[in-house]
Amino acid sequence: MHIQRIYANQFTNYQKLPVVNNQTNSISNNNTNAVQNSKIPCTFKYNANIHFGEFFDPNRTVPHIDYEEYITMSDNTKRRFRKRYATFFKNKQFKKEEMIDNRFLSMPLQSETLMDEFLKTSKIYSKYKDNPIICLGRSPKWFLNAALWMKDGIDDYKFVAFSKNWYAPDIFTREISRKDKLAPTPKEEAAYRKYLKRIKADPQTIVDHMKETGKKTVITDYIDTGKGVTSFLDVMSKYAEDLGILEEFCNSIHIVGIGSRKYTEERLKLDYEPTPKVTMPERMIPYEKQGLWTYKITQEFHDMDYSMFKEMLVNQNTNECRSTYYPHEAWTIYKPDHIKTGLIKDFDKAKKLVKQLRDSHEKTLSSFTPAMFDFRNLLNFRILDALNTRNLLKAIHKSKV
Repeated sequence: MHIQRIYANQFTNYQKLPVVNNQTNSISNNNTNAVQNSKIPCTFKYNANIHFGEFFDPNRTVPHIDYEEYITMSDNTKRRFRKRYATFFKNKQFKKEEMIDNRFLSMPLQSETLMDEFLKTSKIYSKYKDNPIICLGRSPKWFLNAALWMKDGIDDYKFVAFSKNWYAPDIFTREISRKDKLAPTPKEEAAYRKYLKRIKADPQTIVDHMKETGKKTVITDYIDTGKGVTSFLDVMSKYAEDLGILEEFCNSIHIVGIGSRKYTEERLKLDYEPTPKVTMPERMIPYEKQGLWTYKITQEFHDMDYSMFKEMLVNQNTNECRSTYYPHEAWTIYKPDHIKTGLIKDFDKAKKLVKQLRDSHEKTLSSFTPAMFDFRNLLNFRILDALNTRNLLKAIHKSKV
């Protein structure tokens, strides 16, 4: 709080790639079978700048691993991947420069104690299995996927790409306020509204579901100062206001924050940090409270184990692995819900706009490298394997893309 991280692709002269066998987790060398529907240009440059969705290139060492792949694995294959997980950073093919965060060069959740803490946090979503859940940005995604794969966990959630913020805390009062110069333009906001409506995460859909079922929509994110969620609610509330349903929208959402109070205390050098919460944008404040102590816009915060928090959220390698980088500058350029066709259809114009985005945000628009794909899939395996060995893995399920 993942473009699942934008890579530059070329758009002509396609060739076929070898397939990965889901049963054996190996690449087929049989020319007859080495044909798949996915295509890449023959002049494709690996580790380049724009690509949507996952692909298997020669620089990768770990195949795609999700729920479907895990449940087909033999015991020998599982043992092999357990060893691979423990030795990933020692592999001769590993390239340190391909990692996003070089401060964390070990796989997370190797400790069974920290894995238990991770699953404990993931379980908090189980009580919302009957509610629509909006995963705001990348931070909660590992936890929600674990809840999705877990017995008695959730059945689904909706990923809403959202990056950056334009609310910020005052350095002295720590009160959140809007920084207009950082906010999206009307054109950008209009494009984001189309995205929200297309994926059915818009205010009208939320209000309609509340009317039909009496169930609030859960909006969940990593909460520290809360400025990211406040920025998202700024867009949503303005959209709802224009639709004439602002008060109904405010009554139809519940905010679930996850984070670490200890981390915030250390970062701000405080002896005590009040429970983090989301500050409402100005237009929502009149609808926030029902009485002196009763809130219409409900929210809760779940404090997680500090060591586990550092491995899963402070560690940017982990935090990048299930994400879509979608700052408001990119809202008019691509569609994160269209994995392989997200760019606007005019390819020449698309490439020009992507270059423009990269030139203006060089430090924040990073490539999803082969090593990061490998890291992501090994962490998938580790979580699925931990659920399975604890007898917590669902018998039937489809992975979240």
